[in-house]
Amino acid sequence: MSCDAPANAYLEARLAGALDAELHWTATDMRCEGMRRPDGLGLRVTFQGNVAGRPLTLVFAAARIGEGESAHAVPVNVTLIREGDTIYGTQGDGRCLLDDVRQAPLVSPTAAGTARLWQIEARGFCLDPARAAVTGSSAILLSRFDFRGQISWEPDPTPPATPASAPPRS
Repeated sequence: MSCDAPANAYLEARLAGALDAELHWTATDMRCEGMRRPDGLGLRVTFQGNVAGRPLTLVFAAARIGEGESAHAVPVNVTLIREGDTIYGTQGDGRCLLDDVRQAPLVSPTAAGTARLWQIEARGFCLDPARAAVTGSSAILLSRFDFRGQISWEPDPTPPATPASAPPRS
């Protein structure tokens, strides 16, 4: 397991509740990736590592930050996935904040239509816990987190062609 880029990627976090853990993952002991959110609004950064020998994935999704932007107090939705167990989610972006987030270019695209790579570095916290998706009875509070990773901003999708007007029927 490794995070290919950047070499100095990391995730540090404090989890309490249904999972109590202090995470100190580095590029060599986790997987990480970042991309534009599927709806095209904002970004999503994912980190996967092990806690007590079991895989854990953390997903940070922020709709209010675009490519290359740096900001403060950005709402973020957080999802925690314990493989073979439970999915926990903050169920909205009003419960956690990226207190500080910065993006810096890693590589300039070499040709039109290629992905643009950025390093992202952020720190933040949650005020409310992520609740189990199915029952909601168990919860995990992510009281603080700090991370560095990479985001691949794919080229903007080409808008669909407007269909030509159909000829009038006779």
